[in-house]
Amino acid sequence: MKILQILQKPQLRGAEIFAAQLSEELLGQGNEVVLVSLFEGVAKLPFSGRCICLRANPDNRFWDYKTWKKLADLVREFQPDIVQANAGDTLKYAAFSRLFFGWKADLIFRNANLISGFVTDFPKKIFNQGLLMQVSGVASVSSLCAEDFIQTFSYPKSKVEVLPIGVLPISRSPKLPEDLVSFLGASDFLIHIGSFVPEKNHEELFLIFDRVASKFPDLKLVLLGEGALKAHYQNQFANRPEILFAGVRTDVADILPFAKGLLLPSLIEGLPGVILEAMSHQVPVVSYNVGGISEILNEDTGWLVSKGQKEDFVKAVEDMLMLDNRSKSVILQNASQLIRDQYQISVLAKRFQRFYQRIIDAA
Repeated sequence: MKILQILQKPQLRGAEIFAAQLSEELLGQGNEVVLVSLFEGVAKLPFSGRCICLRANPDNRFWDYKTWKKLADLVREFQPDIVQANAGDTLKYAAFSRLFFGWKADLIFRNANLISGFVTDFPKKIFNQGLLMQVSGVASVSSLCAEDFIQTFSYPKSKVEVLPIGVLPISRSPKLPEDLVSFLGASDFLIHIGSFVPEKNHEELFLIFDRVASKFPDLKLVLLGEGALKAHYQNQFANRPEILFAGVRTDVADILPFAKGLLLPSLIEGLPGVILEAMSHQVPVVSYNVGGISEILNEDTGWLVSKGQKEDFVKAVEDMLMLDNRSKSVILQNASQLIRDQYQISVLAKRFQRFYQRIIDAA
């Protein structure tokens, strides 16, 4: 099978990392795969095959005829069976390219979030429904996100398949990076991994940490990620030495296993890869119940809190930190076993291939 995967840009964000990992596994399973980015980026993604950047104009995203044509020319050259659009502007570019230049390959949209949280008015709904007319099928990251997508756009249920994200097997023992050793000293730390954007709810994250730290004064907070709001919070907490803004890292797998817990008070999510990574490394997770998170996180695998219940979130973090090692170990083993059984990239790549083939056969 020949597959063309479209990304926003090479960046260390969940959507791009998973698409690259999926593409690498599809390549290893005997498929031809090309990874295409719309915009330029500096990150090195985990993909060993052919990578192409279309160098789209970020200031002209709604009428970038030149880039639509570049994509159409690439489709005609490569002759893919499947073109998959992965988050950001990828669906818009792919749909307009297909519409204006008439290529026939089946277009798949990977729905990685609770779409109703972003399609917030009627014009946005109509615009996206127009794009979806070019789409042959939707790979949704969770059952709840699939239901939300179908309801938001009145989209045919038969064209939607629940295909979650996955993780790679743990292949080595991590070593905490030296800069974090210097920062942490002998202190325990909690971690948050995500972009500094409103839906990640950093404002509440800091309030939660302050409440927890009042009972655990030696505890520190490590934040991984970039984004428009990062500078604001760095200025706000410039005099808080227990909070580290560590930026985007390529060594997350070396940091995460040492955390006492992953905190995720997001307001909107699909099924975040960082939760799967934490569960795989047997790191406790405390999260708001948004998107498809409840499909993997429950009382047997972690700490799930009703959205917006800040006091309950604080209590969940405190309970997690104070839980005896034996009881905690049971929860963490349940979580890691779930990941091994259902969320390995190798298993999910085969499910994606079956979905692709079903879409091709239905054409």
